Amino acid sequence: MIRKLLSRWTDGPIAAGVLLALGCALAFAPDPFLLMLARAFLWQWALCAVAIAVIAFFTRRWWSGAAAVIVAILLAFPPQRTVQSKFTGAGVPLVRVAHMNVFQPNDDHDAVIAEALETDADVISFQEVSPIWASVLQQGLASGYPYHRLVPQSNCYGIALFSRLPFLRVDVLPLQRRSMLLAEVATSEGPVRLLSVHATSPGSYGHYLQRNAQLNELAAVVNESPMPVVLFGDLNTVSWDRALVNLCARTGLREHSDNTDATWPSFAGMALIPLDHILVTKELAVDGLDIFRISGSDHCGVTAVIRSRS
Repeated sequence: MIRKLLSRWTDGPIAAGVLLALGCALAFAPDPFLLMLARAFLWQWALCAVAIAVIAFFTRRWWSGAAAVIVAILLAFPPQRTVQSKFTGAGVPLVRVAHMNVFQPNDDHDAVIAEALETDADVISFQEVSPIWASVLQQGLASGYPYHRLVPQSNCYGIALFSRLPFLRVDVLPLQRRSMLLAEVATSEGPVRLLSVHATSPGSYGHYLQRNAQLNELAAVVNESPMPVVLFGDLNTVSWDRALVNLCARTGLREHSDNTDATWPSFAGMALIPLDHILVTKELAVDGLDIFRISGSDHCGVTAVIRSRS
């Protein structure tokens, strides 16, 4: 009797309905704390659904197999509401930017400095800058990047900005008990505002609320000036997270389609989810985006050329 009930459960419309309900919750539901954490790993859930489909079809559980295929498709292709419209690459190149979360305990200093120089970026944003890292970065980069601002911290939220281009303005702004850097640089098409941000990691409910509040505050910073904006850093959110989608909806910020490639946690250059982003307002476009390994870090770095759309 138990075996018959189990068979009906795993090979009938009830099992298929449960699979579809779970898949739809992951794909479309709002982002309360625990579901937000689960939704961050949509691609991994999609692979699980593929495995379930294979096993189900192999064991002739057709209802479950069909439902698992539908779930895999839903999760593998989340709506790309943060991705910029098609860009031909015809705009004027304005500034090359890079973002690197160095991982505060990382002591592979020389390799990270070499990798930063290899980006050939005009402006580099660094996160998890401790006092030790601040000294290392200044010693290794100051000659090539004479314009810089550092806010070292021992809590993994220190931040720094290094530039070849003179700063027209550079300020440290509060962001919900964290610091962000706002800089303005001159380009051939006029000044561009750069926002270097390390949002709070949403590992607890309180930190989840803080991260969402930070992204909400960022919208006001982006919208306060008509100047084109580049927002780059470790936002601790994936591209399909409602918090980032809402930020993009309020500001017009968009990212390159490849910016949905995974950057964390990084193992030998491979990662699971995209937490590191380069986003721009409608006057700009992200081109030539590249994701690269950072020695000793749990994040990959991101670099791109920012072009005008004119």
